[in-house]
Amino acid sequence: MSESDTEIIESILRWMTEFVELPHPVFNDLPICPFAKKVRLANQILFKIERFSALTQFEADSTIMKSIHEFANSEFEIMVVINPDKTAISAPQTQELMDKLNTQISELGLLAFHTHPEENFNIDGLHTRRMPYPGFTVQVNSKLKPASDALEKTEYYKNWTAQQLKDFGIPRN
Repeated sequence: MSESDTEIIESILRWMTEFVELPHPVFNDLPICPFAKKVRLANQILFKIERFSALTQFEADSTIMKSIHEFANSEFEIMVVINPDKTAISAPQTQELMDKLNTQISELGLLAFHTHPEENFNIDGLHTRRMPYPGFTVQVNSKLKPASDALEKTEYYKNWTAQQLKDFGIPRN
């Protein structure tokens, strides 16, 4: 891993510790992601620096798909894919790319969430997906449901709109 890759990952870790893991009133004084700190401290995050653009295809032998299969067959809880080129792809293009990726990885029981420095997604004005670089996280779908179910028993979702809850699959059927 080159020094610049190390610096990029360190900037993501700073974003996590200084933003994602901190309690916030929008989430009833829970962290933006209440599970991030535990996963980070347990070294359960697989970081990958990968270039991608709006034209990226997810062929089976592509670097990104190989990384996803590596993650799917690992003990890691989450994979964070970071594009080192902040201008390679726009926030809407990143979301569109994740829609395509999710179609492919759903059969593996995985789900990807996009992040981007200019991402407009927000909860009550708090932009939760504005990672310093364009990227995405990949997680095991079966682990997401129990986590969100646990949060439903708190006031974590109190500031989410009805549409945001619906898009996130809440309430569950």
